[in-house]
Amino acid sequence: MHAEAVADARVRTQAPPSTILVVDDNPVNLQLVVRTLDGSGHRILAARNGTAALEIARRAAPDLVLLDILMPDMSGFDVYRRLNARPDAPPVPVIFLSALDDAADKIAGLGLGAVDYVTKPIQPEEVRARVDNHLTRLFLERELRRNRDRLDRELAEAAELQRLMLPQAMPPGFAAHYRTSRHAGGDYYDVKPLDDGRFSFIVADVSGHGASAAIVMAMIRTLFHALDRDVAADPAAALRSIDGQFGFLRDSAVFATAAYGVVDTARRTMCFASAGHPLPLLSRSGEETAALACEGALPLLFADPAPIPIAEHHLAAGDRILFYTDGITDRQSPSAEMYDPDRLAAALTRSARRDARTVIEKVVADIEGFASGAEPADDQTLLAIAID
Repeated sequence: MHAEAVADARVRTQAPPSTILVVDDNPVNLQLVVRTLDGSGHRILAARNGTAALEIARRAAPDLVLLDILMPDMSGFDVYRRLNARPDAPPVPVIFLSALDDAADKIAGLGLGAVDYVTKPIQPEEVRARVDNHLTRLFLERELRRNRDRLDRELAEAAELQRLMLPQAMPPGFAAHYRTSRHAGGDYYDVKPLDDGRFSFIVADVSGHGASAAIVMAMIRTLFHALDRDVAADPAAALRSIDGQFGFLRDSAVFATAAYGVVDTARRTMCFASAGHPLPLLSRSGEETAALACEGALPLLFADPAPIPIAEHHLAAGDRILFYTDGITDRQSPSAEMYDPDRLAAALTRSARRDARTVIEKVVADIEGFASGAEPADDQTLLAIAID
């Protein structure tokens, strides 16, 4: 790096003017520290005892405190504890000053949370260097928090836009649950009416999380709604059509699993195809809940389009079908146990005599009860279809 670039980098990371509070009961030591920092561009405040220091800190909110340990009315340790007594406020950085060159004393101060320790008699160059270093670090930490907060706001806005891409209302007999692991995600579900009681639907799961997965999810949604009726009525043709638009991602690490189907509520039939996606579960009266058979194909965006098998199933009144993404079965309890397909099947069995909306509510309650407050590591989607 050239010298000019190094200098420029230092300017960019230099802390802006800050407020520094110096606390020492010895007027000579206090004056020496204040003079040492005078001319630094920072606002320098001074206090002769702990009581005055706490009052000044309350009014001025210093960015850094240089704090003597041995003071008559209140020790520096006690002042530190009171300065940082609020758990909802960020800690005030403190550099302890003391004539004691004792390791136990240093350990005690640093153990409280002080950022540094300077032994008296002070060396002006050392004090200035330590103050500059800690103010620069504080500035960078604040910048990092501001950037993180701004990113969180942007991701939250993206997540809200993404939610608007999902169906705002579901046709009778359909219900869904959707939850991202953090703001925007890569899961997607949708249902579109065709004709004469037929509906096409899709459940997809883009690899990864966050903005990149959300972008691909939005593209899949656009392609799903752009399918003409003949293609939309053929699960294999629909998946090939969607996959064919992603040739530019063939050499990337991005891929998506998807289940695409067409259900005929009048004739009680369903045909569907799976591109690397978990198979749906069927709960039927008098039978054990189990996965619906379908020969799978490679995930979307993974390779050049290949033949995609279609499975057709005859349904019966009272059947409940549940499509899901692997974020459901990968959900973990606080003890890191997974909510596996067997648990999902059992939850569906217990709720299967209900309408689609209630099926979703009961299954989600079972998942959340299992997780006991543990946050999901992956996006989660459920799509329930009730045949009556």
